Amino acid sequence: MKNYFKRYLCLLIFSISLIIGILGSNSAKAEDISNKYINAVPVMTSNTSPSGVASGDNYYNATAPYKAFDGVVRYGSPGDYHAWGTNNTTGKLCYEFPQKKVISAYALDYNTNSLTERAKQWTFEGWDGAKWIVLDSRTVTDWKTTDRRIFEINNNIPYIKYQLNITSNNGCVSGTVNLSVDELELLEKLNNSSISLNVSSMNLAIGQSQQLTAITDPNGIGVAWTSSDESIAKYDIVTGKVIAVGEGVCTITATTTDGSNLSASCTVNVTNPIVPTITLNKTSDSLVIEQTDNLVATTTPAGVQVTWKSSDESVATVDSTGKVTALKEGQAVITATTADGLTATCAVTVTPKTAEPTNPDPDPTDSEDIVNIAHAKGDNTNNAGGDVTIIFHGAADTTLSVVKTADVKEVWVGDNFTYTIVVTNTGTKTAKAVIVNDPAPTHIDFVVNGITTTQGKIDPSSTSKNIIVNVGDIAPGATVTIKVPATVIL
Repeated sequence: MKNYFKRYLCLLIFSISLIIGILGSNSAKAEDISNKYINAVPVMTSNTSPSGVASGDNYYNATAPYKAFDGVVRYGSPGDYHAWGTNNTTGKLCYEFPQKKVISAYALDYNTNSLTERAKQWTFEGWDGAKWIVLDSRTVTDWKTTDRRIFEINNNIPYIKYQLNITSNNGCVSGTVNLSVDELELLEKLNNSSISLNVSSMNLAIGQSQQLTAITDPNGIGVAWTSSDESIAKYDIVTGKVIAVGEGVCTITATTTDGSNLSASCTVNVTNPIVPTITLNKTSDSLVIEQTDNLVATTTPAGVQVTWKSSDESVATVDSTGKVTALKEGQAVITATTADGLTATCAVTVTPKTAEPTNPDPDPTDSEDIVNIAHAKGDNTNNAGGDVTIIFHGAADTTLSVVKTADVKEVWVGDNFTYTIVVTNTGTKTAKAVIVNDPAPTHIDFVVNGITTTQGKIDPSSTSKNIIVNVGDIAPGATVTIKVPATVIL
């Protein structure tokens, strides 16, 4: 009878508080937002099973903390309680997760006639490893018999444990249980959002770009873009395009930033295409009538088939291999064309054949023999033979042979040819300090700077009319060859 009196007394006090207290509540209607969340706490069968740890202040064994997380919204009856309860008017109810979680809302559930035992003022807190962080503060005085209140909080930080820190109840002070919580739900956001991309793959060449758009539900969710390899392709957030940078394959990923951490990806294949080109080995060519030449086409990639064409086949023709044949005086353009329309050209100029000069038989009055005599002398030489003038100097210890030849038999004014002087020591001793002197005959000019000798040096006093070569010593049997370029003059 005494316990019944206590309950009626608590009900009376609660009724008075409804008249003089605050009637409103700042909790959300469960039916409005319950589909946004899911309870992160498993159905507990003890304070530590199946996972996590439930704890609370001053509880009875029958109303242990895990009873507020057992999935049954009912205070119960002796021997079958499904709520956490304490005889204090204040208390803390806590649940620790096996790993940190982001709790975005929490719910208090009641299903009992005892309204005064319910929490009135409290803070909802998260443990950061060193201290409790207040995430929410509430005052509720208008509980209904069967009631579920969901309280949304602005929290994006994961905590390992959360607690309801109740600082007052709704008036019950003398009951066996003065403060109770039938059920406490720690709520995570449901993953109802989605993200997709307008394309799942794209093929680009280096330097190209393509639009890539993220489609989110609900619309307007923030998105962050990343590339698995920005040396291959990167995303331009200003233009919304994927830009191909280098050859290879990479992945562009869009990830939501609303906490749902959803992502969608696009595979990007970047190639480095070969730019087709065609060139010819010549851009211009000069031919005489009946002359031929071969044009060569170089293509990128190599081996591309080429067709050939002449702009005027009466002037010059070209066959399938690029061989050009000159037919008559004039100009023609030879064009090489690839299958995809690339072209390269060569301008061909055809000139007439030059008439062969008809040289008349030399007339005794118009022609003459050009006699060129080279002289060789030394301190101890004796020379003889042919058109060579032999100069004796001292005792004849050795003999020099001088042979001079021309590389032509007949010449005309303006012709160029070369004399070859061969000096040989035919004696048995070394010819000392040999000097070759070659005066130019009539109608001949020597080209001094073109003279070569296998031994010795050209004397600086040499002129186009007289050549002096300081040969030096010539050993027995040795030979010195001197080449003298010459020009025929009037």
